[in-house]
Amino acid sequence: MVKRPLGLICLLMSGLLFLLTRSAPMPSEEYDQKYEQLQGQTLTLIGRVYKKETARQAKGVVMVLYLKTDPEGARVMCYLSPDQSQPEVGSHVRIRGKAACFERASNPGQFDARSYYRIFGISYRLNQAVILAKTTKYDILPEKLFLLRAYLADCLSGALPEKEASVMQTMLLGEKSGMEKELKKLYQRNGIAHILAISGLHISMLGMGFYRLIRKCGVPMKAAAVLSAGALVLYGMMTGFSVSALRAIFMFGLQMLAVLTERTYDTLTAAALAAVSILLYQPLYFGHSGFVFSFGCVFGIALVLPALTENNTKAEKRNCPPVKNVLILRALKAVSGGIGIAVITLPIYLWYYYQFPVYSILLNLLVIPLMSVLMAAGLLLVACRMICPWFPGLAFPFSLGIRFILGIYEKMCSLCGNLPGNLLTPGKPEVWRMVLYLLLLLFLVQMKKKLRLSARWGIAALAVGILLWIPGPGIFLPGMQITFLDVGQGDCIYVESRQGERYLIDGGSSSVSSVGEYRIMPFLKYQGAGRLDAVFVTHPDEDHCNGIRELLEQGEAEGIRVKNLVLPDIADGARNEGYQELEQAAETRGIPVSYIGRGQQIINRDLTFACLHPRSGASCKEANEYSMVLKLTCGNFSVMLTGDVEGAGEKQMIDYLQKEKSAGRLTILKAAHHGSGNSTPNELLEDQRPLYTVISCGKNNSYGHPHAELLERLAHCGSNVMVTYETGAVTFRTDGKKVRVAKSFLLK
Repeated sequence: MVKRPLGLICLLMSGLLFLLTRSAPMPSEEYDQKYEQLQGQTLTLIGRVYKKETARQAKGVVMVLYLKTDPEGARVMCYLSPDQSQPEVGSHVRIRGKAACFERASNPGQFDARSYYRIFGISYRLNQAVILAKTTKYDILPEKLFLLRAYLADCLSGALPEKEASVMQTMLLGEKSGMEKELKKLYQRNGIAHILAISGLHISMLGMGFYRLIRKCGVPMKAAAVLSAGALVLYGMMTGFSVSALRAIFMFGLQMLAVLTERTYDTLTAAALAAVSILLYQPLYFGHSGFVFSFGCVFGIALVLPALTENNTKAEKRNCPPVKNVLILRALKAVSGGIGIAVITLPIYLWYYYQFPVYSILLNLLVIPLMSVLMAAGLLLVACRMICPWFPGLAFPFSLGIRFILGIYEKMCSLCGNLPGNLLTPGKPEVWRMVLYLLLLLFLVQMKKKLRLSARWGIAALAVGILLWIPGPGIFLPGMQITFLDVGQGDCIYVESRQGERYLIDGGSSSVSSVGEYRIMPFLKYQGAGRLDAVFVTHPDEDHCNGIRELLEQGEAEGIRVKNLVLPDIADGARNEGYQELEQAAETRGIPVSYIGRGQQIINRDLTFACLHPRSGASCKEANEYSMVLKLTCGNFSVMLTGDVEGAGEKQMIDYLQKEKSAGRLTILKAAHHGSGNSTPNELLEDQRPLYTVISCGKNNSYGHPHAELLERLAHCGSNVMVTYETGAVTFRTDGKKVRVAKSFLLK
């Protein structure tokens, strides 16, 4: 960087911007006060449409307008109701719809929609929006580009089957509304989702391809540079200017500027200048995964990859045996390059997604070389459809090639997905690991010319080991952890022992859709819980088990393996349809099912699960009555997890506890039935005297939980009350002697 003064200046400016963003956190409280009060209100807004796109919802594809409102200038996403007229980009509209705030993450690992959209300056959204009026004046260029994208998407749809057309539309046009969710997840799980974005790779192929094409057509070099740079800017406008596309177009523009001025183009300086330009516009891009991936890969490929693939010392070159077979030599270079790319991307994958697709190292060796062929086939197909729409057979060879290549991609992803160890799930690394990893890579780059290639790979292996190392029992482990997740109106509790065993008790919600996919599994990945030693379901009500069903059905594919499902041991006649569905879901996936009743225990070293209710063979009409109650103990630390137990079942449990005469004060009580006033009576509270009480319920729930009478009882017994919709996920840690609240996610 010393030889690149402009790059060094950009690096220092980026560091300063990073420090400023870290020292000045986002004004979440101001946001809460200003926009959360609009939640659910019907609003009429006036503003200018600065962007529009299509999006897929449960009811089908809808038009989304991005509106800059008058006079305050707030930016709003407006999801139009079906059959609405589509205003042109740049026109002013009066629009009415129901306001909705973006959801704030309340659990570790959960996607924070509020922070994500704040990067783009979008304050809230309008659902079921209706256009009341619009102007006839609009911006011609962006509107024509939008119509061109729609026309090109139709060209692809007319020549390809629906699935293949949706992939090519996403890849070439940034049109994601037709993409199948399962296919997208398949690509993501196998580490090739980058082909579904308008990425730097796409831009580089298109830009340089167009430049070389018009040069061969006889266009002078400088004119070709201007034309190709201008074409890419228009392409970026048409496809939406993703951050990776913005980076690539900016760098390509600098490359063409170097051609015009007859100066040398330097990749690192161009990347640094692109980064600081984007950050000056919006410093919050530091937290955007696309920004970090895009620039991380550029700097990694330019700096780290040569240090892992080039023989630089004279002795190494002299002693390196010649490889006569050119194919073997190319294969070795490709594999070492693929592993080098994995070394570069590993920390970014773990920081944002908590997993690494192991076989992506080899899969991308096939995917990336075929990308240029695939994109060329897509462009030629579109050209044929545009030039000769009356002769569709002209595009058939290109259609056939696209289907063949995408078929290979899908088959290879399915194959890799079925191989053991496809997804490595170490969880989100601590900051000290990330810092140490980056320092080792910087040392590797600095010592590139002084160390043998084997020594450089040794340093890279050490860095990877530090990032993936899981400490053994008693090593840097703070003790047992129990986390009460915020799943809205429902329950989900995660337990991790000092020795690393992991358990889940319940997992469901009646207020959060797909709670397993969007809250529970992301949390488990964040924790590095690629294996759950047991999953307990207290009873089969939806707000306790619908997320567990998702976990049983999708967990293996998402890199989370369930070793055992534990259900309450009740009479066969009491096992309702929901209970049987859980048994069937586990059986279908080869997961053993165990049953537990009162008095039975599961002892795992210093952690004990004791069942307090129901008695084995109990026959109850209501699921809440036989809801499993567990007591966890670790030394002097104790937790009672009560599910939804109430009525006669709760009375039986209290009688059993009084007979057992458990000594000492209960550390944590999970209030039964989400804080219902009809459960957790004084009799239980006076007997157990819980130090903390956690109430798991949703904000503004229709049941009025937690009820005032329960809160009064808890205050009277001196218990510290924590409600999940106020605290977010709350984590307790203990060494068996002392307990501390490690983190309340929304109050951190």
